[in-house]
Amino acid sequence: MNKFYLCILLVGVVCGAYVCGAAVSDAKCRANVAQQNMRDLQNFQKEITQNKRKNHETVYKTNTNDIRRILRDKYTIAE
Repeated sequence: MNKFYLCILLVGVVCGAYVCGAAVSDAKCRANVAQQNMRDLQNFQKEITQNKRKNHETVYKTNTNDIRRILRDKYTIAE
């Protein structure tokens, strides 16, 4: 009878280790995915910033900002 209990205990320990290992690996996978998403988001934000910077440089170099200001002042719906 003691051998039977020992086998049951051994099976229980193995099953418990399997469940704990699965939980740990799932948590690591979620952490890796979150880090990758954060890196992708930061890269996307850098691209947006670079595009904005290029657009602003183009606008200020061609003096279209003056044209925009003049048109905005002339044709607003303030009146």
